[in-house]
Amino acid sequence: MIKTCLITALVLLSAPIEAENMPVAAPVSQADTLLAAEPAVRPVIGISTNLPYDITYIPGYGLTSIPSFSLEFYPARGKFSFGADLEWPMWRHPESHRYLQINNLTLWTRYYFKPRENRYRGIYVLGNVNAARYGIGWDAKGWEGEGLGVSLGTGYKWVFGRFYIDLGAAVGFFYSGFDPYVYGFDERDWYYYDYAGDPADFSPRNKRLTWLGPTRIYISVGVDLFNRKPKDKR
Repeated sequence: MIKTCLITALVLLSAPIEAENMPVAAPVSQADTLLAAEPAVRPVIGISTNLPYDITYIPGYGLTSIPSFSLEFYPARGKFSFGADLEWPMWRHPESHRYLQINNLTLWTRYYFKPRENRYRGIYVLGNVNAARYGIGWDAKGWEGEGLGVSLGTGYKWVFGRFYIDLGAAVGFFYSGFDPYVYGFDERDWYYYDYAGDPADFSPRNKRLTWLGPTRIYISVGVDLFNRKPKDKR
């Protein structure tokens, strides 16, 4: 009896295991191994310029350029990015009493709707605040002042490798204190504040400008720089 049981046990242990009853691991290719070892890089910042500002036609000035520069920072996590824009046209035509001198700084944030692995491209919404100072002259008359604004907008970004095209617009509110001025047509060749009251009662920036409507439109081309490798959290 004991001999029979031992023989039966040896037969069962030596029987082959059926392949269909065992789980089969998926093969791992060399490419998958490389991707796991070296995560895809992501850009840190984007630098761009606004084409409508770069090539601008202004009646009385002709074809000119408004220098512009935009910087966008891409955090390592989330769908928000942060940026700044700067415009600084400083054109002077004293012979015709025409001036276009503006310094405008805008700080903004964007929220991208794409999934996390494709963020910083596609459709987004934005909010921004800006501060500006300006001196604009036209045919011996002009205005100079400072102002603050706030805007909301939307846009879309197409990405082509490191390069991108960024299209968007915003509407908002701008408030400014300013002074009008005129050319004196005298031997001093001076400009004077356009003020008819008692000079002792004059105070700078006694005029007010408020604007509610479109505040920005842009068609920008740019490049992403300074790649980072995301941390592998597996």
